[in-house]
Order: sequence, then C-alpha cells, then structure tokens
Amino acid sequence: MAPVLFRIGLFISSFSPLYLLLLLDNYEYLISKSKLWEILLFNNISISLFFLILFVLIIYSIWIVSRIKTISLNERQAFEDVNKTEDNLLSYVVTYLVPILSINILEINSLLVNAGLFLLLGFIYVKNSLVYLNPLFLFFGFNIFLTSNSEVLISDYSITELKQLEHEKIWYRKLSYKIYLIRKTSLH
Repeated sequence: MAPVLFRIGLFISSFSPLYLLLLLDNYEYLISKSKLWEILLFNNISISLFFLILFVLIIYSIWIVSRIKTISLNERQAFEDVNKTEDNLLSYVVTYLVPILSINILEINSLLVNAGLFLLLGFIYVKNSLVYLNPLFLFFGFNIFLTSNSEVLISDYSITELKQLEHEKIWYRKLSYKIYLIRKTSLH
C-alpha cells in the first residue's frame, strides 16, 4: 500500500491544472522584467512566496505522478467485471476551482484562507484515500476503472484490453484500500 506521504503527493498533484490556471491568472507578474525581478528579489514577500510555492508544487506534481510510470508492480490478481467509471473527477476539480481561483495574491488573508481550504481538502483526500481523483493521471495516459467489487483500477490499459484480461492474473501495485495501479509494462 502507498505510504501516507505518497498519497499526500498525489493530493498535491491533483491540483496541478489549478496551479497552471493560477499562473495564467497572475501572468502580469511574469511578463514584466521589473515585476519578475521584484519576485526574484522578494521585494513583496507574499507575491514572491506565492510564485515560489506555485513553481515548487508544479514541479513536485509532475515528479510524483511520473513515479506512477516507474513504480514496481509487486502483486498479481485477476480483476473481474471491469467497467468505466462515471468518476467524480470533474466535480472534484470544479467544486474547488472557483474559490481557489479567487486568490488575491496581494492580500495575506486571501492567501491564508485558501491555504486553509487546501489543507482541509488535503486532509479529506488523504484520510479517505481518494488518490484516484487526479486529473494528471489522464495527462499521463491513465484511466480510472471500477470493478463490481468496488475496486478502483488506475491503468494505462483501455477498457477493451482490461476486459480481455479479466480472468488472468495481472501485475499490480496496491495504492490504498481497494485502489490498484495496473500498467502495460509491469516493471516487477
């Protein structure tokens, strides 16, 4: 099973599209040389910290999800009755998009309230093992499937390929309770 720190990393990466939207929303600080120097020299602490944290989160997000491509698959099991999931991924992202996009980086209160919201969401995400709610999986070629036993499969296989493998034992990595990573290249 994936350790708590790995699940925290997956939570952080689940908001990566939002990080990019925040960069776009505040692009005026990045296109002006004078404002860029102000950020780099920490002339305005809140703005500089905002961009520093944002860039660290983006890089970390890409790194943690790229680990999914290389992490070893260490167990074998047959999965039955695999179906596409009508996932809550879109509602997960959209629900928190508006409040977090309303961040005013010039106001400390706005930054603190949104940081609090982010921490609350992180606690819920990690505590409930919602590691499959991550839009970056789609960008890295993974899909989310559900079995009749309520198992969540994160896989780069198509639904057709998984259906063909239903009665075969395939390599997987358990990420959390009833959440499994299955890849075409097993690296076991």
